[in-house]
Amino acid sequence: MNPRVSIRDVARRAGVSHTTASLALRSDPRIPAATRRKVEVAARQLDYRPHAVVADLMAQLRTLKIKAGTATLGFITAWPTRDSWEKSPNLRRFFAGVKTRARELGYQVEVFWLREPGMTARRMSQILRARGIRGLILQSLPKAHGHLSLEWRHFAAVAKDLTITRPRLHRVISSHFEDMRLVVHHLKRHGYRRPGLVLSAELDDRVNRAWLAAYLLYQHDLPARDRVPALILAADQKQTHFARWFNRHRPEVILFTELPVTTWIEGLRRRAPEDVGLVHLDWSAEHAPLAGIDADAETIGGAAVDLLVGQLHAHEYGIPAREKIVAVSGRWITGTSLRQG
Repeated sequence: MNPRVSIRDVARRAGVSHTTASLALRSDPRIPAATRRKVEVAARQLDYRPHAVVADLMAQLRTLKIKAGTATLGFITAWPTRDSWEKSPNLRRFFAGVKTRARELGYQVEVFWLREPGMTARRMSQILRARGIRGLILQSLPKAHGHLSLEWRHFAAVAKDLTITRPRLHRVISSHFEDMRLVVHHLKRHGYRRPGLVLSAELDDRVNRAWLAAYLLYQHDLPARDRVPALILAADQKQTHFARWFNRHRPEVILFTELPVTTWIEGLRRRAPEDVGLVHLDWSAEHAPLAGIDADAETIGGAAVDLLVGQLHAHEYGIPAREKIVAVSGRWITGTSLRQG
């Protein structure tokens, strides 16, 4: 690195102002792509490198300016109705975590619904820009393989979970694979040898089959007599399929989420934990006294804000060349639905 090379030297080589050169090297979308490329070429030719201390100071100054104005982050939802996502306790907890962390960093949060009557991607992008909103957090979708449209070049964005597959944005997720391994660890401590996994096909798809993958890996290492095949239920496969599976394989403990497994067990005249243990894989306080895994949705919301604000400070807008995925591990919750180890 040549210490004598400054951003003004780069600007002169590229034939632009030093402000334009600085914005171009931070990939600011206000600078035309051709100008950004010209500045990047000049920087490479001069072997320009930003001074780390100066860059850090400028980032702090930009942060102070943002906080002074109480900047707003957009919280984007695209569920069938404006508030249908609020029926999920953990999605509400995620939003609460977003608001808490945003407030700590000097931001406020405003909710926008992409399915407003007459709303288009262009119109929503105009609304967000008119309100000075550059940072977006995208609530997960009710189904997997979703696609959201906005004029992404104007925004930094972070998506929750894996339901939004287009565009490929930075995202925060629950560490479902590691959480399943944690469940298995605690089941062993409680003396269970033959767990069974029950999921809807739709939810299995939503979590990118991560629970199933970890479960199958665990099953692979068990003696053949202790293996219980997972039950993945299609939309038209419910209680009768569960009863057939349960009576055939006799799992000692059942791992489940949104399906009414507790009711199905009662219908089979079985009790928890006397006859079979129960573990909820997406636990929240409403599911007590069941044992389970709490994904800690508030922490996931805070992580989404941290990832987003980092982009805003670095002036990183648009669809990233390579997505970053931040995984947050859950915590084990003891409950009376398991026998004592």
